[in-house]
Amino acid sequence: MTTTETAVQSPDHTARTDPADAGARRAGRLVVPAPALAALAAVAVGLGAWADQWYLPFAAGLAAGAGTAWHRPGRLRATALLVLLGPVPWGTLLVVRALAGDTIGGTARTTAALAGLPVSATVTIALTLLVAFLQCAAGNWLGRASFRCFARRT
Repeated sequence: MTTTETAVQSPDHTARTDPADAGARRAGRLVVPAPALAALAAVAVGLGAWADQWYLPFAAGLAAGAGTAWHRPGRLRATALLVLLGPVPWGTLLVVRALAGDTIGGTARTTAALAGLPVSATVTIALTLLVAFLQCAAGNWLGRASFRCFARRT
C-alpha cells in the first residue's frame, strides 16, 4: 500500500497587492503623496488660467478643503497650500506671458485706470493675485465645511 502525500499550500497574496498600499488604504491615507497632488493641482490651475478658466483656484480650493478636512494638516501647511493653488499659478502665468511679449503691464495700467485705482501695473497685478488667493480660500472654506457637515450625518 502506497500513500501519496500532498502538501497544501496557502495561496500567495503578496504578488497581488502591496501590503503597504493595503495598510495605507485601511488607515485612510493617500496612496499618492500629498505634495505630488498639490503640484499636480497647481499645474492644472496654471493651465486652466492659460485657457481663461479664471474660476479654477476656487475649484482647487474646494478639493483642497475636502482633503485638509480629512487629513487635518497644520495651519501653516493649509495656508501654504492655498498660496500654492491660487496666486502661484496665476503669477507664473503672468510672468510667462510677459516674457513671451504680451503687454501685461500696459493692460494692468489700463485696468487700474478704468477701476479708479492708482495707475500702476504693480497694484493691479497684486490685486489679481489677491483675487486668486481669495478664490482659493473661499473654496477651501466651503470644502472643509461641506466635508465636516456631510461626515457628521453619515
